[in-house]
Amino acid sequence: MDKLFLAERVLFFIFVTINLQSMSWRLLSCSIVLALCAADVMVACTGSKMADYSFGAILGTGVLQSVRFLLLVRPMEEYRHELDKVPAYQLPFMQRFFWVLNMVYSPRAIGWSFMAENSVVPVDPRHQTRASFIASRLRWLLSHYLLLDVATLYMRCNPVLSSRASIASQGYIMQCLNVAVACCQYYAMLTCMHCVAAVLAVGLNLNKPQAWPQLFGRWKDAYTIRKFWGKVWHQMLRYNLTLFGPHRPKRNPWDPVSAEQSSASNLRQREPWATSYRRLCYAFVCSAFVHVCGDVVLQLGIWKDLSSTSASKVMDAPNVIGYSAPYFLLQPVGVLVEDAVMEVGKRLGLKEGTWTRMVGYVWVVAFTSFVLAFSLDAYSNVLRAGHRPEEGAADRTTLIEAMANRMFGVQLVPLLSAWFPGVTES
Repeated sequence: MDKLFLAERVLFFIFVTINLQSMSWRLLSCSIVLALCAADVMVACTGSKMADYSFGAILGTGVLQSVRFLLLVRPMEEYRHELDKVPAYQLPFMQRFFWVLNMVYSPRAIGWSFMAENSVVPVDPRHQTRASFIASRLRWLLSHYLLLDVATLYMRCNPVLSSRASIASQGYIMQCLNVAVACCQYYAMLTCMHCVAAVLAVGLNLNKPQAWPQLFGRWKDAYTIRKFWGKVWHQMLRYNLTLFGPHRPKRNPWDPVSAEQSSASNLRQREPWATSYRRLCYAFVCSAFVHVCGDVVLQLGIWKDLSSTSASKVMDAPNVIGYSAPYFLLQPVGVLVEDAVMEVGKRLGLKEGTWTRMVGYVWVVAFTSFVLAFSLDAYSNVLRAGHRPEEGAADRTTLIEAMANRMFGVQLVPLLSAWFPGVTES
Protein backbone atom coordinates (compact mmCIF):
# COMPACT_ATOMS: atom_id res chain seq x y z
CA MET A 1 0.00 0.00 0.00
CA ASP A 2 1.56 3.29 -1.06
CA LYS A 3 1.98 6.15 1.39
CA LEU A 4 -0.19 8.65 -0.50
CA PHE A 5 -3.17 6.30 -0.48
CA LEU A 6 -2.71 5.60 3.23
CA ALA A 7 -2.48 9.33 3.98
CA GLU A 8 -5.58 10.04 1.90
CA ARG A 9 -7.62 7.37 3.69
CA VAL A 10 -6.51 8.39 7.18
CA LEU A 11 -7.20 12.08 6.56
CA PHE A 12 -10.58 11.27 5.01
CA PHE A 13 -11.67 9.30 8.07
CA ILE A 14 -10.36 11.96 10.46
CA PHE A 15 -12.18 14.76 8.64
CA VAL A 16 -15.47 12.84 8.62
CA THR A 17 -15.02 11.92 12.28
CA ILE A 18 -14.40 15.55 13.30
CA ASN A 19 -17.83 16.36 11.83
CA LEU A 20 -16.89 19.81 10.57
CA GLN A 21 -19.78 22.28 10.76
CA SER A 22 -18.46 25.10 8.57
CA MET A 23 -18.86 24.61 4.81
CA SER A 24 -15.56 26.43 4.29
CA TRP A 25 -13.70 23.88 6.40
CA ARG A 26 -15.53 21.02 4.71
CA LEU A 27 -14.54 22.35 1.29
CA LEU A 28 -10.93 22.66 2.43
CA SER A 29 -10.85 19.14 3.87
CA CYS A 30 -12.44 17.69 0.73
CA SER A 31 -9.93 19.55 -1.45
CA ILE A 32 -7.02 18.10 0.52
CA VAL A 33 -8.30 14.56 0.11
CA LEU A 34 -9.01 15.04 -3.60
CA ALA A 35 -5.52 16.50 -4.15
CA LEU A 36 -3.96 13.41 -2.53
CA CYS A 37 -6.11 11.15 -4.74
CA ALA A 38 -5.00 13.04 -7.86
CA ALA A 39 -1.35 12.83 -6.83
CA ASP A 40 -1.69 9.12 -6.13
CA VAL A 41 -3.15 8.48 -9.60
CA MET A 42 0.04 9.87 -11.16
CA VAL A 43 2.42 7.66 -9.18
CA ALA A 44 0.39 4.51 -8.50
CA CYS A 45 1.87 1.49 -10.22
CA THR A 46 1.54 -2.00 -8.77
CA GLY A 47 3.36 -3.89 -11.52
CA SER A 48 0.19 -5.79 -12.42
CA LYS A 49 -2.19 -4.42 -15.04
CA MET A 50 -5.28 -5.90 -13.40
CA ALA A 51 -4.19 -4.49 -10.05
CA ASP A 52 -3.46 -1.09 -11.65
CA TYR A 53 -6.98 -0.90 -13.07
CA SER A 54 -8.56 -2.01 -9.79
CA PHE A 55 -6.51 0.46 -7.77
CA GLY A 56 -7.46 3.29 -10.10
CA ALA A 57 -11.13 2.41 -9.63
CA ILE A 58 -10.60 2.40 -5.86
CA LEU A 59 -9.13 5.91 -6.08
CA GLY A 60 -12.11 7.02 -8.17
CA THR A 61 -14.45 5.60 -5.54
CA GLY A 62 -12.48 7.50 -2.90
CA VAL A 63 -13.15 10.74 -4.79
CA LEU A 64 -16.91 10.07 -4.75
CA GLN A 65 -16.79 9.12 -1.06
CA SER A 66 -15.01 12.37 -0.22
CA VAL A 67 -17.60 14.48 -2.05
CA ARG A 68 -20.42 12.51 -0.48
CA PHE A 69 -19.34 12.44 3.16
CA LEU A 70 -17.49 15.75 3.35
CA LEU A 71 -19.80 17.94 1.26
CA LEU A 72 -23.20 16.47 0.50
CA VAL A 73 -24.30 14.61 3.64
CA ARG A 74 -23.82 14.87 7.39
CA PRO A 75 -23.49 11.19 8.32
CA MET A 76 -23.31 11.83 12.08
CA GLU A 77 -26.76 13.44 11.99
CA GLU A 78 -28.37 11.73 8.99
CA TYR A 79 -27.32 8.08 9.37
CA ARG A 80 -27.88 5.50 12.07
CA HIS A 81 -26.82 1.89 12.55
CA GLU A 82 -29.35 -0.57 13.93
CA LEU A 83 -27.16 -1.11 17.02
CA ASP A 84 -26.71 2.61 17.79
CA LYS A 85 -28.13 3.78 21.14
CA VAL A 86 -27.28 7.48 20.73
CA PRO A 87 -26.45 9.68 17.71
CA ALA A 88 -22.88 9.18 16.53
CA TYR A 89 -21.88 12.82 17.12
CA GLN A 90 -22.39 12.27 20.87
CA LEU A 91 -19.78 9.51 21.00
CA PRO A 92 -16.11 10.02 21.98
CA PHE A 93 -13.69 10.63 19.12
CA MET A 94 -12.30 7.09 18.83
CA GLN A 95 -15.78 5.54 18.91
CA ARG A 96 -16.87 7.98 16.20
CA PHE A 97 -13.79 7.07 14.17
CA PHE A 98 -14.65 3.36 14.20
CA TRP A 99 -18.32 4.20 13.57
CA VAL A 100 -17.24 6.07 10.40
CA LEU A 101 -14.93 3.20 9.44
CA ASN A 102 -17.82 0.75 9.75
CA MET A 103 -20.14 3.03 7.76
CA VAL A 104 -17.74 3.64 4.85
CA TYR A 105 -16.78 -0.02 4.57
CA SER A 106 -20.42 -1.16 4.59
CA PRO A 107 -20.94 -0.44 0.88
CA ARG A 108 -24.31 -2.18 0.73
CA ALA A 109 -25.45 -0.39 3.91
CA ILE A 110 -26.63 -3.59 5.58
CA GLY A 111 -27.97 -2.61 9.01
CA TRP A 112 -27.83 1.13 8.26
CA SER A 113 -30.69 3.58 8.00
CA PHE A 114 -29.78 4.60 4.44
CA MET A 115 -30.06 1.07 3.04
CA ALA A 116 -32.40 1.01 0.04
CA GLU A 117 -35.43 -1.26 0.20
CA ASN A 118 -35.05 -4.59 -1.62
CA SER A 119 -31.47 -3.75 -2.65
CA VAL A 120 -30.08 -7.11 -1.47
CA VAL A 121 -31.49 -10.61 -1.08
CA PRO A 122 -31.62 -11.50 2.65
CA VAL A 123 -29.81 -14.54 3.99
CA ASP A 124 -31.88 -17.71 3.63
CA PRO A 125 -33.63 -18.51 6.95
CA ARG A 126 -32.13 -22.02 6.78
CA HIS A 127 -28.62 -20.50 6.90
CA GLN A 128 -28.93 -18.07 9.79
CA THR A 129 -27.03 -20.16 12.31
CA ARG A 130 -23.26 -19.91 12.20
CA ALA A 131 -22.62 -23.55 11.24
CA SER A 132 -25.27 -23.70 8.51
CA PHE A 133 -24.17 -20.33 7.12
CA ILE A 134 -20.49 -21.34 6.90
CA ALA A 135 -21.44 -24.66 5.28
CA SER A 136 -23.61 -22.89 2.68
CA ARG A 137 -20.90 -20.37 1.84
CA LEU A 138 -18.27 -23.08 1.51
CA ARG A 139 -20.54 -24.91 -0.95
CA TRP A 140 -21.06 -21.63 -2.79
CA LEU A 141 -17.30 -21.05 -2.84
CA LEU A 142 -16.63 -24.50 -4.31
CA SER A 143 -19.25 -24.17 -7.05
CA HIS A 144 -18.11 -20.68 -8.06
CA TYR A 145 -14.45 -21.64 -8.03
CA LEU A 146 -15.40 -24.35 -10.51
CA LEU A 147 -17.25 -21.75 -12.60
CA LEU A 148 -14.16 -19.50 -12.47
CA ASP A 149 -11.99 -22.42 -13.58
CA VAL A 150 -14.28 -23.23 -16.52
CA ALA A 151 -14.38 -19.58 -17.63
CA THR A 152 -10.59 -19.30 -17.36
CA LEU A 153 -10.13 -22.52 -19.34
CA TYR A 154 -12.42 -21.14 -22.05
CA MET A 155 -10.38 -17.93 -22.25
CA ARG A 156 -7.16 -19.94 -22.51
CA CYS A 157 -8.55 -22.11 -25.31
CA ASN A 158 -10.32 -19.52 -27.47
CA PRO A 159 -7.73 -18.01 -29.87
CA VAL A 160 -9.66 -14.75 -30.22
CA LEU A 161 -8.97 -13.96 -26.57
CA SER A 162 -5.20 -14.34 -27.01
CA SER A 163 -4.89 -12.37 -30.25
CA ARG A 164 -5.49 -8.84 -31.46
CA ALA A 165 -8.65 -9.88 -33.27
CA SER A 166 -11.98 -8.48 -32.14
CA ILE A 167 -14.15 -10.76 -30.02
CA ALA A 168 -16.84 -10.16 -32.66
CA SER A 169 -14.67 -11.69 -35.39
CA GLN A 170 -16.00 -15.21 -34.74
CA GLY A 171 -19.60 -14.28 -35.46
CA TYR A 172 -22.44 -12.90 -33.37
CA ILE A 173 -23.21 -16.08 -31.39
CA MET A 174 -19.57 -16.44 -30.37
CA GLN A 175 -19.45 -12.73 -29.56
CA CYS A 176 -22.31 -13.19 -27.07
CA LEU A 177 -20.60 -16.27 -25.64
CA ASN A 178 -17.23 -14.48 -25.32
CA VAL A 179 -18.82 -11.54 -23.49
CA ALA A 180 -20.79 -13.91 -21.25
CA VAL A 181 -17.64 -15.84 -20.32
CA ALA A 182 -15.76 -12.62 -19.50
CA CYS A 183 -18.64 -11.51 -17.26
CA CYS A 184 -18.88 -14.97 -15.64
CA GLN A 185 -15.19 -14.92 -14.81
CA TYR A 186 -15.54 -11.54 -13.08
CA TYR A 187 -18.75 -12.64 -11.33
CA ALA A 188 -17.23 -15.89 -10.08
CA MET A 189 -14.05 -14.16 -8.89
CA LEU A 190 -15.99 -11.58 -6.85
CA THR A 191 -18.30 -14.25 -5.42
CA CYS A 192 -15.37 -16.42 -4.30
CA MET A 193 -13.70 -13.47 -2.55
CA HIS A 194 -16.98 -12.51 -0.88
CA CYS A 195 -17.55 -16.09 0.31
CA VAL A 196 -14.07 -16.24 1.86
CA ALA A 197 -14.63 -12.91 3.65
CA ALA A 198 -18.07 -14.02 4.86
CA VAL A 199 -16.76 -17.33 6.22
CA LEU A 200 -13.94 -15.56 8.08
CA ALA A 201 -16.17 -12.80 9.50
CA VAL A 202 -18.89 -15.17 10.71
CA GLY A 203 -16.47 -17.93 11.73
CA LEU A 204 -14.49 -15.50 13.92
CA ASN A 205 -17.78 -14.17 15.36
CA LEU A 206 -17.12 -10.66 14.01
CA ASN A 207 -20.55 -10.52 12.37
CA LYS A 208 -23.82 -12.38 12.37
CA PRO A 209 -24.77 -14.36 9.25
CA GLN A 210 -27.50 -11.80 8.48
CA ALA A 211 -24.79 -9.20 7.81
CA TRP A 212 -23.42 -11.23 4.86
CA PRO A 213 -26.15 -11.80 2.25
CA GLN A 214 -25.00 -13.04 -1.12
CA LEU A 215 -23.11 -10.50 -3.18
CA PHE A 216 -25.35 -10.80 -6.24
CA GLY A 217 -29.11 -10.95 -6.54
CA ARG A 218 -31.29 -13.56 -8.25
CA TRP A 219 -30.39 -13.98 -11.92
CA LYS A 220 -34.02 -14.68 -12.77
CA ASP A 221 -34.66 -10.96 -12.15
CA ALA A 222 -32.24 -9.88 -14.91
CA TYR A 223 -34.89 -9.53 -17.61
CA THR A 224 -34.45 -5.76 -17.92
CA ILE A 225 -31.32 -3.62 -17.83
CA ARG A 226 -32.78 -1.57 -14.98
CA LYS A 227 -33.39 -4.68 -12.86
CA PHE A 228 -30.01 -6.14 -13.80
CA TRP A 229 -28.20 -3.15 -12.32
CA GLY A 230 -30.65 -2.44 -9.49
CA LYS A 231 -31.31 -5.96 -8.19
CA VAL A 232 -28.96 -8.54 -9.71
CA TRP A 233 -25.48 -7.05 -10.08
CA HIS A 234 -23.54 -6.35 -6.87
CA GLN A 235 -24.54 -3.17 -5.03
CA MET A 236 -21.06 -2.36 -3.72
CA LEU A 237 -21.01 1.09 -5.34
CA ARG A 238 -24.73 1.90 -5.16
CA TYR A 239 -24.65 4.69 -2.57
CA ASN A 240 -21.50 6.35 -3.86
CA LEU A 241 -22.85 6.40 -7.42
CA THR A 242 -26.21 7.91 -6.40
CA LEU A 243 -24.69 10.66 -4.27
CA PHE A 244 -26.01 13.40 -6.57
CA GLY A 245 -29.60 12.19 -6.24
CA PRO A 246 -32.26 13.31 -6.70
CA HIS A 247 -33.10 11.77 -3.33
CA ARG A 248 -36.43 10.94 -1.80
CA PRO A 249 -37.32 12.90 1.35
CA LYS A 250 -36.05 11.02 4.39
CA ARG A 251 -37.00 11.34 8.03
CA ASN A 252 -34.49 11.79 10.83
CA PRO A 253 -33.38 8.25 11.79
CA TRP A 254 -33.78 9.18 15.47
CA ASP A 255 -37.38 10.32 15.14
CA PRO A 256 -39.93 7.81 16.48
CA VAL A 257 -41.96 6.01 13.82
CA SER A 258 -45.71 6.02 14.34
CA ALA A 259 -48.04 3.32 13.02
CA GLU A 260 -49.44 5.77 10.47
CA GLN A 261 -45.97 6.65 9.18
CA SER A 262 -45.02 2.98 8.95
CA SER A 263 -48.09 2.09 6.89
CA ALA A 264 -47.62 5.19 4.73
CA SER A 265 -44.05 4.18 3.91
CA ASN A 266 -45.30 0.79 2.75
CA LEU A 267 -47.76 2.53 0.44
CA ARG A 268 -45.23 5.05 -0.85
CA GLN A 269 -46.25 6.55 -4.14
CA ARG A 270 -44.13 5.77 -7.11
CA GLU A 271 -41.82 8.65 -7.97
CA PRO A 272 -42.04 10.35 -11.38
CA TRP A 273 -40.25 8.55 -14.21
CA ALA A 274 -38.14 11.63 -15.04
CA THR A 275 -36.78 11.75 -11.47
CA SER A 276 -35.88 8.07 -11.52
CA TYR A 277 -34.25 8.36 -14.94
CA ARG A 278 -32.24 11.42 -13.92
CA ARG A 279 -30.89 9.54 -10.89
CA LEU A 280 -30.01 6.64 -13.18
CA CYS A 281 -28.10 8.92 -15.57
CA TYR A 282 -26.15 10.54 -12.73
CA ALA A 283 -25.28 7.11 -11.32
CA PHE A 284 -23.88 5.84 -14.62
CA VAL A 285 -21.90 9.03 -15.18
CA CYS A 286 -20.33 8.49 -11.75
CA SER A 287 -19.72 4.83 -12.60
CA ALA A 288 -18.02 5.84 -15.85
CA PHE A 289 -15.82 8.25 -13.87
CA VAL A 290 -14.77 5.52 -11.41
CA HIS A 291 -13.82 3.12 -14.19
CA VAL A 292 -12.05 5.79 -16.24
CA CYS A 293 -9.86 6.40 -13.18
CA GLY A 294 -8.94 2.74 -13.56
CA ASP A 295 -8.18 3.42 -17.24
CA VAL A 296 -5.80 6.26 -16.31
CA VAL A 297 -3.79 4.24 -13.78
CA LEU A 298 -3.67 1.30 -16.18
CA GLN A 299 -2.42 3.54 -19.01
CA LEU A 300 0.25 5.11 -16.82
CA GLY A 301 1.40 1.65 -15.79
CA ILE A 302 1.66 0.58 -19.43
CA TRP A 303 3.70 3.66 -20.31
CA LYS A 304 6.00 3.08 -17.33
CA ASP A 305 6.59 -0.58 -18.27
CA LEU A 306 7.34 0.25 -21.90
CA SER A 307 9.55 3.25 -21.12
CA SER A 308 11.80 1.03 -19.04
CA THR A 309 12.62 -1.03 -22.16
CA SER A 310 12.46 1.51 -24.99
CA ALA A 311 11.22 5.08 -25.17
CA SER A 312 10.00 4.55 -28.74
CA LYS A 313 7.58 1.84 -27.61
CA VAL A 314 5.68 4.35 -25.48
CA MET A 315 4.52 6.18 -28.61
CA ASP A 316 3.23 2.92 -30.10
CA ALA A 317 1.38 1.82 -26.96
CA PRO A 318 -2.40 1.50 -27.42
CA ASN A 319 -4.52 4.04 -25.58
CA VAL A 320 -7.11 2.82 -23.08
CA ILE A 321 -8.09 6.07 -21.32
CA GLY A 322 -11.83 6.52 -21.70
CA TYR A 323 -12.55 3.07 -23.10
CA SER A 324 -14.52 2.13 -19.97
CA ALA A 325 -16.89 5.07 -20.36
CA PRO A 326 -19.04 4.05 -23.38
CA TYR A 327 -20.29 0.86 -21.71
CA PHE A 328 -21.62 2.75 -18.68
CA LEU A 329 -22.79 5.85 -20.52
CA LEU A 330 -24.87 3.71 -22.90
CA GLN A 331 -26.74 1.95 -20.10
CA PRO A 332 -29.30 4.79 -19.64
CA VAL A 333 -29.97 4.62 -23.39
CA GLY A 334 -30.78 0.92 -23.04
CA VAL A 335 -33.06 1.65 -20.08
CA LEU A 336 -34.81 4.39 -22.07
CA VAL A 337 -35.44 1.99 -24.96
CA GLU A 338 -36.80 -0.78 -22.78
CA ASP A 339 -38.99 1.62 -20.78
CA ALA A 340 -40.47 2.93 -24.02
CA VAL A 341 -41.12 -0.59 -25.31
CA MET A 342 -42.76 -1.67 -22.04
CA GLU A 343 -44.96 1.42 -22.02
CA VAL A 344 -46.11 0.65 -25.56
CA GLY A 345 -46.77 -2.94 -24.50
CA LYS A 346 -48.91 -1.80 -21.58
CA ARG A 347 -50.94 0.48 -23.84
CA LEU A 348 -51.53 -2.48 -26.17
CA GLY A 349 -52.80 -4.54 -23.24
CA LEU A 350 -49.81 -6.88 -22.91
CA LYS A 351 -49.19 -8.33 -19.47
CA GLU A 352 -45.91 -9.52 -17.95
CA GLY A 353 -45.50 -13.24 -18.19
CA THR A 354 -43.04 -16.01 -18.98
CA TRP A 355 -42.71 -15.12 -22.66
CA THR A 356 -42.17 -11.40 -21.99
CA ARG A 357 -39.43 -12.27 -19.51
CA MET A 358 -37.79 -14.58 -22.06
CA VAL A 359 -37.76 -11.70 -24.53
CA GLY A 360 -36.28 -9.54 -21.76
CA TYR A 361 -33.43 -11.98 -21.12
CA VAL A 362 -32.59 -12.02 -24.84
CA TRP A 363 -32.68 -8.21 -24.89
CA VAL A 364 -30.30 -7.87 -21.93
CA VAL A 365 -27.83 -10.38 -23.41
CA ALA A 366 -27.96 -8.75 -26.86
CA PHE A 367 -27.52 -5.22 -25.52
CA THR A 368 -24.68 -6.19 -23.18
CA SER A 369 -22.79 -8.16 -25.83
CA PHE A 370 -23.04 -5.19 -28.20
CA VAL A 371 -21.93 -2.38 -25.88
CA LEU A 372 -19.29 -4.36 -23.96
CA ALA A 373 -17.44 -5.72 -27.00
CA PHE A 374 -15.80 -2.34 -27.72
CA SER A 375 -14.29 -2.05 -24.23
CA LEU A 376 -13.16 -5.68 -24.09
CA ASP A 377 -11.33 -5.35 -27.42
CA ALA A 378 -9.52 -2.25 -26.16
CA TYR A 379 -8.44 -3.87 -22.90
CA SER A 380 -7.36 -7.04 -24.68
CA ASN A 381 -4.94 -5.02 -26.82
CA VAL A 382 -3.65 -2.96 -23.91
CA LEU A 383 -3.09 -5.93 -21.62
CA ARG A 384 -0.87 -7.51 -24.26
CA ALA A 385 1.34 -4.41 -24.45
CA GLY A 386 4.45 -5.32 -22.48
CA HIS A 387 2.65 -8.51 -21.39
CA ARG A 388 4.28 -10.73 -18.81
CA PRO A 389 3.55 -14.43 -19.35
CA GLU A 390 2.72 -14.99 -15.68
CA GLU A 391 0.31 -12.07 -15.49
CA GLY A 392 -3.46 -12.33 -15.83
CA ALA A 393 -6.12 -14.80 -14.80
CA ALA A 394 -6.17 -16.44 -18.23
CA ASP A 395 -2.45 -17.28 -17.95
CA ARG A 396 -2.75 -19.55 -14.94
CA THR A 397 -3.13 -23.29 -15.39
CA THR A 398 -6.60 -24.22 -14.24
CA LEU A 399 -7.42 -27.00 -11.80
CA ILE A 400 -9.36 -28.76 -14.55
CA GLU A 401 -6.27 -28.80 -16.78
CA ALA A 402 -4.04 -30.05 -13.99
CA MET A 403 -6.43 -32.90 -13.14
CA ALA A 404 -6.86 -33.92 -16.81
CA ASN A 405 -3.10 -33.96 -17.31
CA ARG A 406 -2.42 -35.86 -14.09
CA MET A 407 -5.20 -38.45 -14.43
CA PHE A 408 -5.37 -38.97 -18.20
CA GLY A 409 -2.19 -37.35 -19.56
CA VAL A 410 -4.30 -35.01 -21.72
CA GLN A 411 -3.28 -31.42 -22.52
CA LEU A 412 -6.68 -29.74 -22.64
CA VAL A 413 -5.75 -26.35 -24.11
CA PRO A 414 -4.31 -27.61 -27.45
CA LEU A 415 -7.13 -30.14 -27.70
CA LEU A 416 -9.99 -27.70 -27.08
CA SER A 417 -8.44 -24.82 -29.03
CA ALA A 418 -8.94 -26.78 -32.26
CA TRP A 419 -12.72 -26.66 -31.73
CA PHE A 420 -12.89 -22.85 -31.89
CA PRO A 421 -13.22 -20.89 -35.16
CA GLY A 422 -10.02 -19.40 -36.46
CA VAL A 423 -9.39 -15.67 -36.29
CA THR A 424 -7.71 -13.12 -38.49
CA GLU A 425 -5.88 -10.33 -36.68
CA SER A 426 -6.43 -6.82 -37.96
